[in-house]
Amino acid sequence: MKFNQGFRIAAFFAASLLGLSLGGCFATNSTNTNIAGKAIPDEVFAQIQPGKTKDFVIDLLGNPTLKTTEDNGREVWRWNYDETKTAEKTFMIFYVAVDRTHTIQTEAVAFKDGVVVRTWRE
Repeated sequence: MKFNQGFRIAAFFAASLLGLSLGGCFATNSTNTNIAGKAIPDEVFAQIQPGKTKDFVIDLLGNPTLKTTEDNGREVWRWNYDETKTAEKTFMIFYVAVDRTHTIQTEAVAFKDGVVVRTWRE
């Protein structure tokens, strides 16, 4: 009986040690998202029509990421959105899978004499 009880205790500790050593190694998941700028939904961007003012556009979209003036005097404002998602899965310490998605979106509005003349997405 003493041998049997000692064997059970040793087996329990061995199983516990094995479980603890492998428990953290079987599978791990991590996800990371980096965002720069502001995503502009289609229904919001569609509200910017020729003839709207700069104030209307700023009230709707906020300040642009970039403002440029072309040789013809037309001013172009751009709103940039950049998102990178990274998901990493490790199985048993031997296999690592990385899934990365990168989304870049730019909305542009052209003004002439302070009013919208054109909108587009790049």
